[in-house]
Amino acid sequence: MPLLDSVPVTSCHECVATLTLPLALFLLLAETAVGGVATVAYLRVSGGLTHGFLKFVAVTYAALAALAFLVVLAAPPAAYQHLLRSINPAAAGTLVFLQGLLVVALIAHAIIVWRRQDGFAVSWALTLSASVLVIAGIAATFWPLAAPPLGGAAIALVVVLSAAVLGAATTGMLLGHWYLVTPALTNRPLLRAIIVLLVSLVLQAVLVPLSLWGLTRGSDSPTYGLSLSPVLSILWALAAVFLPLVAGGLALATCRLRSFMSTTGLLYLAMIAILPGQLLGQLLLFVAAASA
Repeated sequence: MPLLDSVPVTSCHECVATLTLPLALFLLLAETAVGGVATVAYLRVSGGLTHGFLKFVAVTYAALAALAFLVVLAAPPAAYQHLLRSINPAAAGTLVFLQGLLVVALIAHAIIVWRRQDGFAVSWALTLSASVLVIAGIAATFWPLAAPPLGGAAIALVVVLSAAVLGAATTGMLLGHWYLVTPALTNRPLLRAIIVLLVSLVLQAVLVPLSLWGLTRGSDSPTYGLSLSPVLSILWALAAVFLPLVAGGLALATCRLRSFMSTTGLLYLAMIAILPGQLLGQLLLFVAAASA
């Protein structure tokens, strides 16, 4: 690793964060699309969503998945083996194909939703199956970074929780806007989306530090992974934990009062924090993995 060997340790960590930024961006976009599709599917089954909203989010998540595909096509995960030597090259090599498969499934699903053709349930099943494959591919790619078996399981859970946080936050924010157009709708779907978001944020706040500890392989301190890059860690704690939990908690309260304008504004604030917060969380994982 000649590039990293020529700089001090502190600069090395900053260098890893910079070089892995495209990979982190792919994960951010892919997990948002996958988590959003899963959240919408859950809310659709539980009831309360309009067909107009389903059409809107179908196009939105297809566009996000397409952006993720362009990013991973330009910088495939297998190209990062010189920085993250323990990644699974076979799994990393499938991510471009899997993300492309998800894009095709989401585009087909959006067309079916807009045309209200038969096979609506089939399109949901295929889209969710493609989403699961993408998450499984991401988890398999980074599973070897941590000491098995618990470390690898923690990595997989972090991937799932990141998708849940991004998907619930994005869907909740978009759904909040829908209530501003049709305020007579029941508030149950939005309440469920906010609850999914809050639960996922709490679980992620506990699991990410433990995953970083597992990635460092051998450190006796559970906070060692966070100490590798104090600035990134502090920003992650603020953007991925504290601010979205406060905004989400207030959004839950205002949603129960059917104050949808306030709820939407608070979910906006949560999204503003969550997007960079999740990106920072990905970078922290890569910094810890590179230092092992």
